[in-house]
Formats: sequence, structure tokens, C-alpha cells
Amino acid sequence: MNIEKIVVKKTVAAKDYRYAIYFNVLLRNRFMLIGMGILSAIAVAEIVYCIATGIANHLNYMLLSAVLIIGFTAYILYKTEKTARKAVKNAEGMMGQTRSVIFSEANVVAEGQEKGDYTPMEWDSLSKAYELKNYFIIFFTAPKTIIVPKEYMDFDQMRDLTKLLQKKANDNFIKRA
Repeated sequence: MNIEKIVVKKTVAAKDYRYAIYFNVLLRNRFMLIGMGILSAIAVAEIVYCIATGIANHLNYMLLSAVLIIGFTAYILYKTEKTARKAVKNAEGMMGQTRSVIFSEANVVAEGQEKGDYTPMEWDSLSKAYELKNYFIIFFTAPKTIIVPKEYMDFDQMRDLTKLLQKKANDNFIKRA
């Protein structure tokens, strides 16, 4: 497979930034998300049970741990939302503008904050890549994430990018589409 280059022109949108952050924190590790959901459901059930039968009779470690689990879950959601808002605010000047991302055998080149300012990223700094239903999310070891909405790609580009990511990421390519 020899791909000359894949050029994707995408419009920068807050929803893409938000999706990538929520995916990274909550959805990337499905076991953590399922575990948090189960623990939160048990915690809510314990709190409801204690309220229904009288809190004074149940001031024990189960109730305390239930409140802590709910608090911890709320904290994670709060921090995720805060991070998403910060990322969107940092990219505020780019919102609604069209930016290019160029994938080639040699590297990935992404157009940055300023129009015409390109940042190359080498494939050896690729950490993980995900193909989701509507996005490609590509994490590099440097604090850089490439979010590519599939709506800006044709079928051939999607197929070629999938093959390129499979080749470059090896075992670190996860397809959930």
C-alpha cells in the first residue's frame, strides 16, 4: 500500500473538540465507564434505600461510600466539562474556519491556529488512533490530538486513512465504527 497523501479540509467546530475530550476521558476506556455506571447505580440505590427506611438507621460505611462514589462521578463529569470548555475557548479564533490536515506515508501535517501555519507530526510519535462511527481521533505523544470528522471525507479517503492508520499505529489502532 502506497498512499501519496490524503488531504482533508475540515471546518473547526466546538462539537468536535467537545466530542474528542469526552471520548478521551469517558469513552476511551469502556470498562471504566461501565464500572463507573454500575457503581453509581448501586450508590444511588443505597442512598434511596437509606432515605426510604430512615437515614438515622443507616449511617454506615455503605452510605458513606455511596455518597463518595456519587461525588467522585460528579467531580469527573465536572472536570471533563471544564476541560472541554477550556479547549473550545483556546480554539475560539479558529471556530468556523476551514483547516487542512494532510496525511502521508512520511508524516501528518496539520494547519494550526494561524491560517497557513502548518505543524508536522512524525508517525513515530503516534500514541493511539481510533476510528469511530463519525470521527477519526488520533493521539500523538506530544500534547496534540487530530480530530477528523468523517463528514469531510469521501469513501476512498476514509478507506485509505484507515489502512494508513492500521499500518502506522500497529496494535494501537482501534476501530469502533
